[in-house]
Amino acid sequence: MWDNYPEIKEELAAFEEYLAEKLSSRNEFLQTACRSAVLSGGKRLRPAFTIITAMSGNYRREVVFPAAASVEILHTATLIHDDIIDCAKTRRGQPTLAEKHSINLAVYTGDYLLAKSLRLLVETGLEPERLDVVARAVSMLCEGEVDQYLGKYEFASVHVYLKRIMRKTGILFSAASLLGAKAGDLDETSLKLFGRFGMSFGTAFQIKDDILDIESNERIEGKPVINDLKEGIVTLPVIYAVRNNPGLRGEIEEYFDGKKDVRQILKKVTSSGGQKDSHVLKKKYVERCKKYLSQLPVSIATRAMTEVIEWL
Repeated sequence: MWDNYPEIKEELAAFEEYLAEKLSSRNEFLQTACRSAVLSGGKRLRPAFTIITAMSGNYRREVVFPAAASVEILHTATLIHDDIIDCAKTRRGQPTLAEKHSINLAVYTGDYLLAKSLRLLVETGLEPERLDVVARAVSMLCEGEVDQYLGKYEFASVHVYLKRIMRKTGILFSAASLLGAKAGDLDETSLKLFGRFGMSFGTAFQIKDDILDIESNERIEGKPVINDLKEGIVTLPVIYAVRNNPGLRGEIEEYFDGKKDVRQILKKVTSSGGQKDSHVLKKKYVERCKKYLSQLPVSIATRAMTEVIEWL
């Protein structure tokens, strides 16, 4: 992803080593579990955004690395807790912590990672008011997850869906970008623009993920296909499909009651334009990302992030 930017690849490689070092623990189980959860894969986009954004300003590895590690470890903690709530058996093709070691140990591991994330924020040496962005992100993330849980089996509007995913996914990308901008001592205008970029990127990222939930191959993606609908979560492709074909709502409700096969629903969502309309909305947020970056001074951050947008 960063092949055109050797300086970014170098920093990310050094960060990976730093991250592994920071996951040490006197407790052998916690050390093994945390390293397995955090280092098992993933694109590392959130910490990459922290690092890359900071590179456009006063870059100090001793400040930026703990900030980026805090974001990634926080993200992993939320995934562990999500898997517990969803009773998920696999993540990235591997057994979840709860499946492998029990729910209790998974909860403790997630809590331990949250504490580790907070300690890393302190290590940045940034003023407390500069770290408030992370606290706000955690609060909003929890609100988004609770909203989604309480909204299971309900057909939300597109507006409500967007509000939910901005809290659930967009806010952490925004916080990662903002934290990097603050670590790099960027001006207030740049802070706002990078924060807005992160929110729009995270929104497009989640829409892409929800489309993949309909279209993906379980063997390739490492997660169950149509898992959201199986969990009672009505995502954007389904919302659009029902809006285009109101009769589909009754069929999905029958599916929730165990009276319809999920493959039948999948065909109807596709034929009703659910994915097509979702791609259109995703593109709008991609264009917003480009707009915010175009308003920033040209730097390695804006150039690299412009390329990453194309991956969406």
